[in-house]
Amino acid sequence: MTDVVAEMVEAARQANSAYAVAGVDDLPFDGGSFDLVMACNVLMDVDDVPAAIGEIRRVMKPGGTLLISLVHPFRDRGRFAGEAADAPFVLDGSYYGRERFDGEEDRDGMTMHFAGWSQPLEGYVAVLEGAGLAITALREPIPDRVDSDLLRKWARVPLFLWLKARILA
Repeated sequence: MTDVVAEMVEAARQANSAYAVAGVDDLPFDGGSFDLVMACNVLMDVDDVPAAIGEIRRVMKPGGTLLISLVHPFRDRGRFAGEAADAPFVLDGSYYGRERFDGEEDRDGMTMHFAGWSQPLEGYVAVLEGAGLAITALREPIPDRVDSDLLRKWARVPLFLWLKARILA
């Protein structure tokens, strides 16, 4: 596995961080190593979410905390019907079930490729519960800047989901 931002890997090494380039299914750390684990925009890209959460849980200390940031599951199931800030959000198919997504978005002259899995919030909750983790906070952040039609749209429909979970006693 490679990290696309080599400069960040190097900065983490120089700071004596516990950062490692590794697959989430085989973390190179001893069990019970961390008070805090962050999974930032990664779980929707993992084929086996239960295995990934199990491995994350393994490296957490008793009483440890897991912070998760995801593209909101609702976002992957629909689209805006137009470019205007008040364009309706249209649900494509069903929100429920696990589905593969693969697509590109063009913005400011750049094309970004996105591929991964979309699953409803209930899917993530069940996996956390099965790993002995309890959600202690859930946030659907609203953009703090709405100076474009794109951001005005996402001030109406959730774009991200943040979860905080702790190991059950």
